Amino acid sequence: MSKTRFARYNIGQVIRHRLYAMRGVIFDVDTSFAGTDGEAVDDGTATGLVYRLFAEDDEIPYVACIAENDLEPDESGEPVSHPGIGALFDVGEAGDYRRRRQLMN
Repeated sequence: MSKTRFARYNIGQVIRHRLYAMRGVIFDVDTSFAGTDGEAVDDGTATGLVYRLFAEDDEIPYVACIAENDLEPDESGEPVSHPGIGALFDVGEAGDYRRRRQLMN
């Protein structure tokens, strides 16, 4: 029987890595992550959840897959500058990220 897992963070939420200078906007949540050999592997966290996000650091924007236990909410209120955000999200007046009703290609 599979165990029900609840995500701690939401799609569109701005988060940051708890150890590294990286922050981003969550666009997907997965219960497992495919390793380099193509097999699904548990990431070793208590929940096993992995978040995909449009990320940025001091150098470049990129897409990251980060385990839930390595993330924490970003309370800075600063926008995330990633070229992929506009394809999936509308940015609200308060700087929040809401999924687009119609995705852009």
